[in-house]
Amino acid sequence: MKANRIQNIVIRTIEKQSITLDDVRELQLALEEGGVSQQEAEALIRMERTVADCCDAWGDFFVDTLTAHLVWERRPTGVLRDEDAAWLLTCLQMTRTGPARHVGPLLVNLVREADRVDQALIAMALQENRSFAKEGEPVVTVIRRAA
Repeated sequence: MKANRIQNIVIRTIEKQSITLDDVRELQLALEEGGVSQQEAEALIRMERTVADCCDAWGDFFVDTLTAHLVWERRPTGVLRDEDAAWLLTCLQMTRTGPARHVGPLLVNLVREADRVDQALIAMALQENRSFAKEGEPVVTVIRRAA
């Protein structure tokens, strides 16, 4: 098992309740050696669930990193395994103290990138993206916009 290379960054951002561009760059540098461990993926999700103030770069980093971890770094490649989907849903359903604005786009990206996705994950993608719909706007439009 890989050591958690980002533990100190995670602790710091949660304590200060802010993720800045410098924090994202530091995360990218720490993770540049290769794939993300399960523990590191959980830490990123914890940051998303608990930190309220996030720079624009955080959303892209969060979505891209977790998509790579769940779809492209795992075997079989291109498939979101049922056990990974169950793990992700469990992590995402934990208590949130921040807005978690990037959960919906993450789920949409996973549905788009993976050849096979659990139905519960698709349902959660729809649910998460409903909150971004303007009055009367179909959720499908919101999902297309997130993609």
